[in-house]
Amino acid sequence: MIALYLLILVDSISVSVVIPLLGPLLIDPETQVFLIGSPLPLRSFVSGLLMAAYVFPMLYMAPVLGRLSDQVGRRKVLLGCGVGVFLGNLLAGVAIEEQALAVLIFARLVGGATAAAQPTAQAALVDLGTNKARHLSFSLLFSSLGFVIGPVVASSLSSYSLAGPFYFCAILTALAVVLLLLTYREAPAPGRRLNWGAISIFEGVSCFRDAAADGAVRGILGCFVLMQVAWGSFFIFVSVFLMEGPSLDLSLHQVGIFMSVMGVGFCLANGLVQPFLARFFQMRTLAVLGLALNAATMLACLVMVRPYQEYVMALVAGITVNIAYPSIVTMLSDRVTGERQGWILGMVGSAAAMGWGVSSLLSGALGGLGHALPVVAAAALMGMAALAMMSAGSRGSDAAKSVPQKPL
Repeated sequence: MIALYLLILVDSISVSVVIPLLGPLLIDPETQVFLIGSPLPLRSFVSGLLMAAYVFPMLYMAPVLGRLSDQVGRRKVLLGCGVGVFLGNLLAGVAIEEQALAVLIFARLVGGATAAAQPTAQAALVDLGTNKARHLSFSLLFSSLGFVIGPVVASSLSSYSLAGPFYFCAILTALAVVLLLLTYREAPAPGRRLNWGAISIFEGVSCFRDAAADGAVRGILGCFVLMQVAWGSFFIFVSVFLMEGPSLDLSLHQVGIFMSVMGVGFCLANGLVQPFLARFFQMRTLAVLGLALNAATMLACLVMVRPYQEYVMALVAGITVNIAYPSIVTMLSDRVTGERQGWILGMVGSAAAMGWGVSSLLSGALGGLGHALPVVAAAALMGMAALAMMSAGSRGSDAAKSVPQKPL
């Protein structure tokens, strides 16, 4: 279990570790590594491209790897993916030292495609057959902790080398692979055989066609995608605004604190706040409230003038977005039968990956016109999601009082 949790953790760290580094690598003239002398719009777009290069492969590869693990076994897939994440982080570090942008983009593609093994690791935990709910709950906790640790690693090690955070991730991934080799065994399944005909790389997007035809989930899922585009835009580019914006000039270390405090908000919301509120309010009410408050918090980040004020906003942002997130997922789960739970939860993962990929490219383009524009756009989209949820969430049957969120 330690090896599986560690692999989930390092996958999340590998996603978030680059976010505080986007400014130093591409935007800040004093530390800029890539595209020196290029116009800001191009550099900002490439910042978004670096995130999209990691997220979009996850959208396509997660269902492929999941089906592959059903056929050839979890262990082989997890070991292969662990090696892929290791190589992706190692190549990223080398690319920064050698100032090779094409290699860095390729490294992020490799890391993103193999980091899609998180669902496979969760399936391996379920296969253990002991307290499934606890294992899945812990897997979500480690995934959230990765978003806390990643910015800390980036801000701490980048003072020595901008490549250092990626080398750290490579070492941590190597440790996870060694632990998998030494400790993880799965029950033999003689009937397993590889059938490439049952695997399609387009499963990550073709499932949206099925969702569009399902009136029970279509509106809510649309709001969820809109929320993910908004949150991805804010999460990725708020660090650039904090370092380069007109009202603040935070250091990379201070931005790391900001991102880490936001991660603490994730954990507080998932572990305490949302389950407590779910005892008294409907999921639709919590979703609308979380989305609206999160939009207001994004705008507040634009006008704060002191670092500690931004830290408070980071905590509120982390809490409010994770009041909305599990509430929406619970609404989606409640609208399908037990036989379709796997389908709807797979849709949630695909929708999140698609939203983050779109937000990376969209905000990268907007960032070239002004550092605050991606944050403004994120707040507007989050507000639109809140308004849309007021209508979408009212369709179908909601219980008068929803039970606390069940671990996914």
